[in-house]
Amino acid sequence: MITTIFQSLGAQLLAVRKKRKLSQPALAERLGRNRARISELERDLANNRLGRDRLTLFAELCDTLDLVPVLIPKSRMESVRLLVDDIPAPRHSTEVPRAFDELFIDLDEEEIKEG
Repeated sequence: MITTIFQSLGAQLLAVRKKRKLSQPALAERLGRNRARISELERDLANNRLGRDRLTLFAELCDTLDLVPVLIPKSRMESVRLLVDDIPAPRHSTEVPRAFDELFIDLDEEEIKEG
């Protein structure tokens, strides 16, 4: 069976959450979301079921877990995984834009009226 990108990302998110000893309720509390949403996302990614608002929740999860999503060629995946596995959580020594802020633009009322 071929693993999709979403299944791979879901498995990675689940592994990082467990490695950091965060339960779904604890992660949901950090996000200000319902635990069922975390469970639903993990289950949907594992089963390759996509729905609305997944990208938003994915970006928020990455930010909460101090992860930066990076796209790499499949042919380089194992090399990159060897570099990043078992690296402790970042200490925020370098400024990395929040994934959520990079993916979504907040339009205020004036920008909407002008458009």
